[in-house]
This record gives sequence, structure tokens and C-alpha cells, in this order.
Amino acid sequence: MKITRRNFFLKTAQSTLVLVIPSLFGSFLESCSNPTGPGSAAGLQSIQGTTSGSNVIVNVDSSSPISKTGTAAMVNFSNGSVLVDHPSTNVFNALSSICTHQGCQINSYDSGSSQFVCPCHGSRFDVNGQVTQGPAGAPLQKYQTSISGTQLIIKVG
Repeated sequence: MKITRRNFFLKTAQSTLVLVIPSLFGSFLESCSNPTGPGSAAGLQSIQGTTSGSNVIVNVDSSSPISKTGTAAMVNFSNGSVLVDHPSTNVFNALSSICTHQGCQINSYDSGSSQFVCPCHGSRFDVNGQVTQGPAGAPLQKYQTSISGTQLIIKVG
């Protein structure tokens, strides 16, 4: 059987597609499976909070993992959990711990860049909840905080 130019071109194109398509598909999957991306994110320490009405109350005395500035933790309470960081004296930020990309629970913090990191697809959020690296496209919900003595009060409702 004689191979025409047309048949040769079609066979070559088919062979190329067979090799290229899996690579493209693999790259797409990889972009959504990078667990942390660059940096050195570490798992957050958990703290138990108590609820009082629509507030979560957390003790922040010297034994608390978030008593020192520059620290962060996950505060668990009866209806869920929130991310808390302590950037400066008497300032605390509290954010939803649910990633806005696909609903994974954020459980890591990169102290070098002060960013919370989603373990599922590598989305990163600053301490105000803003996306600094996708694939998440929306910020984390931010909650109002206040200090009363050694208690951090987080208004979640």
C-alpha cells in the first residue's frame, strides 16, 4: 500500500496528539493538586474555644499558642472552626477556615509570608482573608474580634 502525503500527515498529527494530550491534561490536573506551593507552611495548632451566643471565646493568656505576636492557630468550637492570627499587640484576625475554592478546611500557616494555606489545591490567603494565590477566587469570610482581659472574643454570628 502506497502512503500518500495526506495519509502521512494525518498519521503524524494523530501520533502527536496521542503524545501531547496526556501531557496537557496532566499539567491541568497538577495545577489543582499542588498541596502548598512554594514556602514552608506548617500545620496549625488547635485551640478549643467556647461559645456564648454568637461569640466564640478563647483564652489568650501566656500559655496560649496565639499569645505571642506573629503566631496563628485554628480555634475549634461547637459549630465549626476559625483561623486566628496575632499580627501585633492586642490585634487578632479571625477568618473562616473553609477554603472558597472547593470547601476544604485550611489547616496550615506560612509564618514567613503570614499566609494561610489550603492543603487541597494550594490556595493562599493573607491575614485579612484576601486571596494571594489561587485557584481560590474569593476571599475568606472575616469575623470581628475584640479583647477583654485575657479573652479573645470572636463574633461568628
